[in-house]
Amino acid sequence: MIKQFYYILLIFSLNLIYSCNQKSWEEESSNPIKIQSVAPVENLSLSSARIVRFSENTFAPVGSVYKILAIRNRIILVDKTIGNTVIIFDDSGEYLNHIHRIGEGPGEYKNLENIYYDEKENVLILIPMDYRKKYFFDLDGNFIQEEKYNENIRYTDLMPSGSSEILINNGSLNAEDGFKVYENQELVLSAIPFVDYLDMTPLDGRNVISKIDGDNFNFIVGNRDTIFRYDAKSRKISADYIFDFEAPISKVDYANHPSPLEYFVESQMFIGIFDIFQNEFFLSFSTFKYPGIKGRLLSKSSNRIYDTEELIQNEIGLLGFEGILGLSESGEFIAVLKAGPDGNWDFSKNKNFEATFGEMTDIGPEEFLLLFFELEELG
Repeated sequence: MIKQFYYILLIFSLNLIYSCNQKSWEEESSNPIKIQSVAPVENLSLSSARIVRFSENTFAPVGSVYKILAIRNRIILVDKTIGNTVIIFDDSGEYLNHIHRIGEGPGEYKNLENIYYDEKENVLILIPMDYRKKYFFDLDGNFIQEEKYNENIRYTDLMPSGSSEILINNGSLNAEDGFKVYENQELVLSAIPFVDYLDMTPLDGRNVISKIDGDNFNFIVGNRDTIFRYDAKSRKISADYIFDFEAPISKVDYANHPSPLEYFVESQMFIGIFDIFQNEFFLSFSTFKYPGIKGRLLSKSSNRIYDTEELIQNEIGLLGFEGILGLSESGEFIAVLKAGPDGNWDFSKNKNFEATFGEMTDIGPEEFLLLFFELEELG
């Protein structure tokens, strides 16, 4: 999980703004879904679930989990705590390799921003924090080549799609449109103009594009309350989901508040949408509420929202929840779990997991476990 000081830094550093009583242009045609009005988790059931533990690796213990790719019997993890590293495991959690190429030579980077998967070319794409290059690796972690961008593109998320790159532009850095599509490094679509009180925030930096099907994608821009849809075939953008964060004051008033950090903490307001993943039946996302993240699961059939952490505690036990940070190729959500607040691993609500955990030796409270699961909604 992102550390508490990181939340505070993000919220305070740019005088962040939040959800409001005013409606932005994209919200006019939909009925908002209230972010705080969660349905009872008893309406949900785990239709399948499995736990994966990471084996020891030759580089370093996993220090944090920023992103997970589950591809071709691989679990690929981005760890930004231990040396900007990508660690590659097989689908049972056995260590295979890692990518850690710090330097200024070919295929080397100073700091790692993110990693993506190009399903057409079947390669990993690493992006450094200066955004000027991208590095290509095979799924075993072997370096293939590097490529320079023709211009200095600054983005918070990217998804390759055929010959196109769909990306969310970091508007707080350059005040340009928030959504862009490039084909062969040529700009073919630029949309959603920068608005300072909506987009002057770095909170959207992780997993804010999610593939729906072959030509359709969901995405979020800046600090807006909308999950948009992009149709790559028609190049049309529309609003799929509008959320009412039920904030006590408007975004403009919050932007002008003399003590925004203190107000955020004291009012217990929600802020931001990120970590978007979806399968056929559910869409998962995260939002901030002091002092950490809150996970949400949205049923596509009923439009009901569920609290992800509450679901895990109800179905498995009192565990630490780091967020849903990946999706398997078969549509399983991948949640990152830690020991509970007392430092213990509690699987008392699930006898199968309790037995599995009993076979694990020397597992400490600092480790991470991955929960792969699918859901069904009852009634």
